[in-house]
Amino acid sequence: MGNMICVHNVVAASATVGLAGMEGTIIRRTMTPCLLYGLLTGVMGMLFIYILFPGTF
Repeated sequence: MGNMICVHNVVAASATVGLAGMEGTIIRRTMTPCLLYGLLTGVMGMLFIYILFPGTF
């Protein structure tokens, strides 16, 4: 998930495909899927904790 918005990886990828100078746009477009992925991971983690350890919380 961190590699989706890592500046070094975005710069390398954009230079490889010929989109040099568009790093900000790429990071802005990648933020939404990254945040959704993080939210989904957090919710799934909470569900697993509540299922595996009921009554602990």
